Amino acid sequence: MAVHIYGLPIDMAPLLDIARRYGLKVIEDAAEMHGQTYHGRPCGSFGDISIFSFYPNKHITTGEGGMIVTNDDHLASECRSLRNLCFQPHKRFVHERLGWNLRMTNLQAALGVAQLERLPEFVQRKRQMGALYQSGLAGVSGLQLPLASTSYAENIYWVFGVILDASVPFDAEEAMRRLGKMGIGTRPFFWSMHEQPVFQKMGLFCGERHPVSENMSRRGFYVPSGLGLTQEQQETVIDAVRTIMDS
Repeated sequence: MAVHIYGLPIDMAPLLDIARRYGLKVIEDAAEMHGQTYHGRPCGSFGDISIFSFYPNKHITTGEGGMIVTNDDHLASECRSLRNLCFQPHKRFVHERLGWNLRMTNLQAALGVAQLERLPEFVQRKRQMGALYQSGLAGVSGLQLPLASTSYAENIYWVFGVILDASVPFDAEEAMRRLGKMGIGTRPFFWSMHEQPVFQKMGLFCGERHPVSENMSRRGFYVPSGLGLTQEQQETVIDAVRTIMDS
């Protein structure tokens, strides 16, 4: 279960209700939700297993890797074993199962713990940055901005993504090219799963259409939003986006 839309959690109540009704296990994708809440409860606390990412563009990063959280002692033990090659306590190099070498180093963990102590500060800073983009890009014709809040959460602006309306005569790829020529780095949105060549070669998703996802893939992109970005740099980004939208 994915629980985020670029900084906002989705409304999880219907999904959790279905899981309870049919006795389903919930795997909560909280990859970008460090510091986010849903109805005041921390994201990452809803799944039987929940996951976080520590990729460099997240609020907390260890360079790579991530974290699994659960309040089930058996699942926790299984995860620890699988991430550590399924070594046995008394016969270390005799393996009953196959596992993975997915351990995090102590240096990476120390880096993450130090950032965790500053997470409220990071979230506040991201929201300030989001507010500046919201005000600076408000009213730009043909540009859809992310929601600042919903009835159950306030955006933590993991990233700041924008989507070009159908009325705009160019797509995200062209917008990013124009911004690149002005010295502004951007990133595209994730590409739709049903259009991934690797799955199509496997005969999956044949003939499927998902117009909303397809539109976001082609017309959405992220503007710079790293914690080190200054207000002056943000204003430069805003001016550049306004320029390409007016051209």
